[in-house]
Amino acid sequence: MKTDKFDINNNKYLITGAASGIGKATALLLSERGADLILADIDQDGLAETAKLCSTNTKLLSFDLSDTDNITTSITFAVKDFGKLHGIVHAAGVPYISPLKAITQERLRKTFDINTFAALQLAKAFCNKNVYEQTEAGNSIIFISSIYASVGSSSNSGYAMSKAAIEGLTKALAVELAPRKIRVNCIAPGFVKTPMDKNIATYFDSEHEILVEKLHPLGLGEPLDVACAVAFLFSDAAKWITGTVMHVDGGFTAQ
Repeated sequence: MKTDKFDINNNKYLITGAASGIGKATALLLSERGADLILADIDQDGLAETAKLCSTNTKLLSFDLSDTDNITTSITFAVKDFGKLHGIVHAAGVPYISPLKAITQERLRKTFDINTFAALQLAKAFCNKNVYEQTEAGNSIIFISSIYASVGSSSNSGYAMSKAAIEGLTKALAVELAPRKIRVNCIAPGFVKTPMDKNIATYFDSEHEILVEKLHPLGLGEPLDVACAVAFLFSDAAKWITGTVMHVDGGFTAQ
C-alpha cells in the first residue's frame, strides 16, 4: 500500500489532447511524478514533441475523437501491450464562438462530438475490465469542462452547451460507477494561456482581452494550474471525491 496518498508513481493514464495546452502540461506533470502515459491526439507532431519531453514510458495514440465509434477499439488495442489503466483525463476540446443566428448544426455536432460525445465514449471504453486496473483506492475518470458551463457569455451557446453536458455526465457517471470504485470528476478552468484560448482571443479586440483578465482576481491561468488539479484527483488523496466540479479559475466564479 502506498503511504504517500499523493503518489502516482508507476500508475498508467490516458490523456486526450496531449499534443498541446492543458493536455500537454498534464502529461509532463504526471510523467514527472512517475506515471506511464498513453498520449492521445489528432496532432501527431505535437504528440511526438510531448513524448520527447516525458521521462517515463509513453505510447502515442493518434486518432480523431470526432470518430467516436473508433475510440473503444483504439483504447482496447493500446492497453494490450501497454498495460491496464488507472485513469483517463479528457483534456481535448474545441471552441465554438458564434452568435445564435449563425449557429449551424454541422459545427454544433462537431463541437459535441469532441467535447461531449467523446467523453462519454472514453468513459465507456475505460470501464471495460480489460482496460482499467482495479485497485484498492479505486480508479479515476476526469473530464475538463469550463467556467462557461455555469457562467453566461455572449456568442458562446454551442460551446457552453457542450461543457454543461459534461458536468451533467460527471454527476450521473459518478453515481453509476461508484459501486465499481471508479471516481468521476470534472475540472472547470477559467481562461488559461493555451493555444486554444489564443485562438479564441482573435475574435475580440484588446479591450475585451483586458476585461477578461480583470474577471480573474488571481489573473489568467497557466496549463500547469489545471494539470496540478488533475494529478490530485488521480491520486489516492482524492479517493473520497466523486461527482465534483472543481473550479480552477483564479476566482472568476467566486464573484
